[in-house]
Amino acid sequence: MIAIGPVSARTDDGWHLRGEVLAEGRRPAVALLLHAMMASRRSMDKPRGAGLATTLAAAGLSVVSMDLRGHGESGPSAREGARYTYDDCVLFDVPALVGLTRSLFPGKRVIVVGHSLGAHAALAAAGVFPDKAADAVASIAGNFWFPSDEPSLARRAAKAAVLRTWLAAAETVGHFDPKPFRIGSDAVALPYIRQFWKVWSSDRWGSIDERYDYAEALSRVTCPVLAVASEGDKLLAHPESVTRFFARIGSAQKKLRIVTNAEHEGRAPDHMGLVTDPRSRPIWEEIAAWASALAEKVWGDVAASR
Repeated sequence: MIAIGPVSARTDDGWHLRGEVLAEGRRPAVALLLHAMMASRRSMDKPRGAGLATTLAAAGLSVVSMDLRGHGESGPSAREGARYTYDDCVLFDVPALVGLTRSLFPGKRVIVVGHSLGAHAALAAAGVFPDKAADAVASIAGNFWFPSDEPSLARRAAKAAVLRTWLAAAETVGHFDPKPFRIGSDAVALPYIRQFWKVWSSDRWGSIDERYDYAEALSRVTCPVLAVASEGDKLLAHPESVTRFFARIGSAQKKLRIVTNAEHEGRAPDHMGLVTDPRSRPIWEEIAAWASALAEKVWGDVAASR
C-alpha cells in the first residue's frame, strides 16, 4: 500500500520539491498534478476534496500533487530571495517529479495533468528528455507566450505590455508578488521573469543558454496528449494561441478540446477557472475519462498481452 500523505523529491541541481500522494487508485495509471505559475498545488483540488484531483481519484486513478520550485511548500520562495529560471522547471523539476511518481507507483503509467506552467513545462521536458518523459500529458491552458504563436496583433500588444510591466515591477524588488494585484498566491523570481521577456523579445522559446529549443522539442513529443483551452481565457491561453501551440506537438495521439461560451451560458471558465471553477467539473470528468481510457484500453491491454 502507498502511504497517503507528504512526499518529496530532490532535483539534480539540489532543490527539494514537496507535495503529497492524494489517492491510490485501482487503475494502472497515476496522475501527477502540476500547477500554474503564481499558484501552488492547492489550486489543483479547489475546494479541497471537491476539485480536479478529487475528480481524478474518483475515476480510479492514483493521484500525486506537487509544488514546483519556489511555490507552495517547495521553498524557499521568491519572497524569501529564491532565484530560479523557467529552465529549472523544465530541465530539473519535471524530470524529478516524473521520476518520483514512477518510484512511488512502480508498474503504473504516469500521466501529467498540468495547468498552464505545469502543462507547457511538462511538454517541453517530454521533448527534451524522452527517456524521462511522462507516458501522457493532459495540458490545461497550456501554451507559451512568444509572438510566433500569437496570431492576434491586439493580443500581441497586450502581452508585450503585460510582460514589460511585470519585468519592471520585478526589477525593483527582485521578484514579482501577485498578491497585491489579486492575480495569484505565489511570487516568482526575477531571473524567471527575465527569461520570459527574453523569449518574447527574441521570438524564441528555448533555454537561456540556447542549448535547448523548446518549440522544436514539442515536435519530438510522442506520448498521448489531451489539450484543453477555454473561450473564457481571453489572454493568458486564448484558444487561437493554444491551437498554434498544439499544432507543434508531434504526437500522433493528440486531441484538442475547446471549452466554448455556448456550453456555459455565454461565459466559459477563465484561465484559473479551468481548474478552480466548479463549472469546470465536466471538463475534469472528461480528463479523467481520457486518462482512464488510456490506462485500461491502451496500457491495460498491453499489460494483459504480456
